[in-house]
This record gives sequence, structure tokens and C-alpha cells, in this order.
Amino acid sequence: MKLIKPILTILLLTVSVFSYSQVTKFKTTSYASKSKNVSTNNWTKWSEPSDTEILISIDLTNERIKIFSKEEQVYDIIKYYDKDTDSDGDETLSFQCVDEDGIKCIVRFVILNSQNGRKQIYIDYNNIMWMYNIYNLE
Repeated sequence: MKLIKPILTILLLTVSVFSYSQVTKFKTTSYASKSKNVSTNNWTKWSEPSDTEILISIDLTNERIKIFSKEEQVYDIIKYYDKDTDSDGDETLSFQCVDEDGIKCIVRFVILNSQNGRKQIYIDYNNIMWMYNIYNLE
């Protein structure tokens, strides 16, 4: 794990998801969610995006992601996944995390190169997902 962290930091800098500091901050512009229908086991469509302006911080030193929404969300990183690039050139960097209740989830940072480098963060649980459109704070 100690070797993966420096390599991951360099990779993240290369794709400009993170700045030169160990704590990186983002602001959100909008939010959407979807959930799994219990009876059909199918996902609903994404909700209509709603405007939001909240702070997100990523602290690689302490392996923690915080989302300062109405209810503060704290995710401890327990596993780093390799960067994935799809056929459109969109890049995804995923982390397996544990929230404050001890429930595992996946937090994904996506750079949509096919959409002028638009950035998003997704929080994926087994029965619900939410997404924020984000931009880096300098």
C-alpha cells in the first residue's frame, strides 16, 4: 500500500484531477441521484440535476474524502483501483471506501474528455448512487 500511494499521486497529477498539495478541494455545480427498485432489481433513471454548491475535499495523506453537504459525508479509502479509460477517452479513477456507518461503497472520479474535460464524482452503493458535477478550486 505504501508503494501504491506515491504512484497513484503521480498518476492523479498527470490527469490533473489533483493539484500539487496532498489535500485537494473541489466545488460542486449540480447533483443527481438514482436508486435500485427493490422489486425489479433495476436502476431508475438519473434524477433531474439540481444546482448545488458544496465543498469536496480529498486528503490522500489521511486517505479520506469529505463531502460537505447538508449531512457531511466522510469516506475512508480502503483500496485504490487502477485508472480506467473507455473508448471515448473518458478516464475513471475509483476507490473502495467505507463511510461513517461502516458501509462499503465505491467513490469514482471521472474526467469526461469527450465533454471538454468535465469532471464528476460518483458515490456508488448497492442500492443508490449519486453524482456531483465538480470543478477544481485553486
